[in-house]
Amino acid sequence: MKKRQLPLKVVSGSSKEPPGKEFLEELLKCRFGLSSFRDKQFEAIQAALSGRDCFCLMPTGGGKSMCYQIPALAKIGIVLVVSPLIGAIENQVNALRQKGIPAEYLSSMQDAQVRETIQEELDCGRPSIRLLYVTPELIATPGFKEKLNKLHIRGLLSLIAIDEAHCISSWGHDFRPAYKKLSYLKMAHPDVPLLALTATAGPKVEKDVIESLGLQNPLILRASFNRPNIFYEVRYKDIIDDIHTDLCNLFKARGALSSIIYCLERTTCDFLSANLRKNGISCSAYHAGLSSKTRSDVLDNWISSRIQVVAATVAFGMGIDKKDVRFVFHYNIPKSMESFYQESGRAGRDNLPSKSVLYYGLDDRRRMEFILRNAGSRRHKSSTVAHTSVEKSLNDFSKMVEYCEVSGCRRKKILECFGEKASLLMCNKTCDVCKNPSVVDGMLSKLDHVSSSQQFYGPAPVFVKSSEVHASVDRETEFWNREGEENSSEESISASEDEGDTMETSIKYTSRGKINVRRIEQLQKAEERFYASNGCAKRKTATSAIPDSLREAAKKRLCNALNQAHMRAGTPLLYSPRCDLDVSASLLEVDCYEKFKRAGRNFYNCQVAGMVRWLSSSSYAEIKARLSTLATQLPITTTPDGLVPENSSQKGNMGS
Repeated sequence: MKKRQLPLKVVSGSSKEPPGKEFLEELLKCRFGLSSFRDKQFEAIQAALSGRDCFCLMPTGGGKSMCYQIPALAKIGIVLVVSPLIGAIENQVNALRQKGIPAEYLSSMQDAQVRETIQEELDCGRPSIRLLYVTPELIATPGFKEKLNKLHIRGLLSLIAIDEAHCISSWGHDFRPAYKKLSYLKMAHPDVPLLALTATAGPKVEKDVIESLGLQNPLILRASFNRPNIFYEVRYKDIIDDIHTDLCNLFKARGALSSIIYCLERTTCDFLSANLRKNGISCSAYHAGLSSKTRSDVLDNWISSRIQVVAATVAFGMGIDKKDVRFVFHYNIPKSMESFYQESGRAGRDNLPSKSVLYYGLDDRRRMEFILRNAGSRRHKSSTVAHTSVEKSLNDFSKMVEYCEVSGCRRKKILECFGEKASLLMCNKTCDVCKNPSVVDGMLSKLDHVSSSQQFYGPAPVFVKSSEVHASVDRETEFWNREGEENSSEESISASEDEGDTMETSIKYTSRGKINVRRIEQLQKAEERFYASNGCAKRKTATSAIPDSLREAAKKRLCNALNQAHMRAGTPLLYSPRCDLDVSASLLEVDCYEKFKRAGRNFYNCQVAGMVRWLSSSSYAEIKARLSTLATQLPITTTPDGLVPENSSQKGNMGS
């Protein structure tokens, strides 16, 4: 490797006095084009240069990387940076190289010759490398421990920086066992300052990080969690006619701005990106199911603004220095406030006005609760530990549910979750609740009505294949090496109990009050007998309560959902070659109608909405199996135009 000399003056490692603020600001200006340090940056840099351990809590976008990049330029030696995500490492190293700063990373994904060249450089008399990035898995290997020990003996290890330090704590929202291996660093190199950095850590996590890493008399720095330039909004899936149209409209209304859409499932990423492109919005998917080259190309295109929107799984964006992200959307509710804060915080890192939009659905809530229960039980063999883990996960998740379902300033809720006191004046109408309280109250009332309806008739049950539950728990997330996925990628929510017939190996999760159609029919017959015995006519409900116009609108919604599923699968979703999408949609509509025609339009609407959501998350095989089952259960009539359900309000009006 050709050596690159650093043209700037550096401070000798033997100097007891750290360089002054004027010198450091000159480095900041010359190398990074910035005029001044952000909150707590200078203090963290001073601690590192004076040889003191430091725990630094900064919000996402607060400039944590500067806290170890400036010391790498100001002091002779190598700064070792431990980071959990290869994509973020590659991005930071490339950005540093473009600024003329010698930086390298070691990874098993690299070519053997590249790794050998870097190791030869580390072994030479005076390495030109100033920053060396590694993953927590690599740092614990015997070979790297030996390499690190040699650098230390030669006086070339100037600082160890642990990024995403909350991962070492079992109380943190992203505990990773591999981070526990970092505890040996302070014992092996006690005279090397250690800098622990995180954007999300409450008091308990902070204490655990300090103890686990063995920080000695650390300087503790805490910046405010408040991101005043981000506007927070929640939109409710259960009262939106078409979430995909809603999302497209938001993009079209604001123009081609850099954005991220976070999704729980890979298939959702693929579908959303395809749907947005179809509507003229530049978008690509990013997840572990894509090849390494495809992911790299998507990332490069997004960073360079050749594409505006990325629909991605949760690890995307971590450590990536893209300051002009204007929108961060969450298509599914995150598992904790820490996750939400970290992901939404990737908007507006340039401190310009930006927006966080979370799409909240009651079915999404139940699905995440199901995932968290099973993940905790599977991860820990001890029943006591498993119970504690599940309780903690569900408690963390309840804060996100409260953020969405309980009226009150969104910003205040975020800050209070991290133990920071916040007044209502701090928001200054930068959340939907404070800006339009009556509108949000109206939406919450509608959501409460939907929720009450589901409590009476029962929510759509959650079906998860048992093999997928185990696989989702065993897999690590893309947080590590972009080869995994967040929690699970295959869970789906069924629209009705009939789905169980087509999934023999499934696990069924329901709540109290699950709908019992047979029981409803018995009560209705008893009511009819009561009116007959008392010689009075029963008041009209049922069929007259659900007009044909409403059924036609529902069928169109289902037809649109089937069409989107067809685009996703690339194969017609028809139960018979003689049918078209209209006929398949009619089968689904009649199924909803037959089960809820006596209950009235509100419950019918809820069931249709549940069916639409199920179609958006189910596979081709599952949808086709359901349609085939319904075709045998529902009355069918043959017309010159094809097969039509006898009870369909559109009988005779469909295409072939």
